[in-house]
Formats: sequence, C-alpha cells, structure tokens
Amino acid sequence: MSEVKLWQLLGGPGSVPYHLFDVVRKRVNRKLAAYLVAKASPQGRRCHVLEAGSGPAFASSLLASRPGVFSVALDIDVDALREARKRDPALPVVIGDLYSLPFKMGLFDLVWNSSTLEHLAAPDRALAEMTRVAGQKGYIFVGVPYRGGPLGFQPWIKDHRLGVWIGAVFSRGELIGQIQQARLEPVETICYFFRFFIGVLARKP
Repeated sequence: MSEVKLWQLLGGPGSVPYHLFDVVRKRVNRKLAAYLVAKASPQGRRCHVLEAGSGPAFASSLLASRPGVFSVALDIDVDALREARKRDPALPVVIGDLYSLPFKMGLFDLVWNSSTLEHLAAPDRALAEMTRVAGQKGYIFVGVPYRGGPLGFQPWIKDHRLGVWIGAVFSRGELIGQIQQARLEPVETICYFFRFFIGVLARKP
C-alpha cells in the first residue's frame, strides 16, 4: 500500500491532482453507472445495489439517483466514506470489510466494484463474499485495469508508487478465470474508459 490512500491519487481533497482526477472519475462512473443500471434494472425495475469497495462512492451516488435503485456504498476507509457523505448526504454508506461483508445472504440484485479487486491480497475471498450477498440470478460486476490497454506497462513498475496506485493488471482471460473460480457465470465482458479498464458482468447461478 502506498503512503497516499489509493482513492486520493497524489493528494487529498482540495489538491489540484485530486480535482483533476475527480473530473476523470466522474466521467468514468457516469457511463459505468448507466451500463450497470441497464443490466440490473431494466425498464426501471426496483433493485438493491451494493458497491463493495466504493472509495468516495461517486458511482453509488449516480446509481442512487436512478428511479427504482436503492444503492449502498461500502468501504473500509472511513475518510473515503466521509467524503462520500459530504458530497451526497442521502447516500447510505457502510464501514465494512470486503472479506466479511456485514449483510445477509442474497440481499442484493447487483454487487459490484471497479478499480478495487486489483489491490486485494485475496481477491477470491472478496468475490466469494460478493457472491454470497447477491441474490439468486443476481449480478456481480468486477472492473480492473486492463493488461491489453494503456496500463499494460504496470508490471514493469509494480513496486513504484505509481505502479502500486494502479494495482495489478488483468487480461480478459485472467479476469474471467477469477469469475469462474467464484462459480459465477460470465455474461459479457466490456472495456471502458478508453480501454484502461476491463470488466466482467456475471450472474449467480
């Protein structure tokens, strides 16, 4: 883990790097939220969504603004959730561990994260927990840095501060393999934000 918390980039709230990254992050999350809602809540059907590893939870706020969507943000970083509540006081936030989610089995229609799994020492445990709290036939979405995209240089600098901030990069096959090991059924794969990220949408059998 770098000295700077991952969601803060090279500076905390109020800094120029944080502001610039905010602009990019909002653009990414706006399109990603639209994609997830279209899959998990077609025609405005009511659904419960958990962003498991949310950071400041920009996308959770966007999801919560959609008709019929009840969105919850979970993270272990209290400062990140504090920033989320400053931005969106109505957003439900939960302090919790991805390896032991504080929710009952089958509670959510969609459990997801983006730019989270690549920083975990045991991504299989996190996926198992995400699967546990998803309902039968519920969706799980995971997005990670893409080895075949602009971040493919990360293995060369993995021990550098920037490499740590990026986290591990995944090929399409590696990410699908993680999903299948969690006994999930891959539905489709997407590349997003100019191929910086790759994501897999899967369903719980």
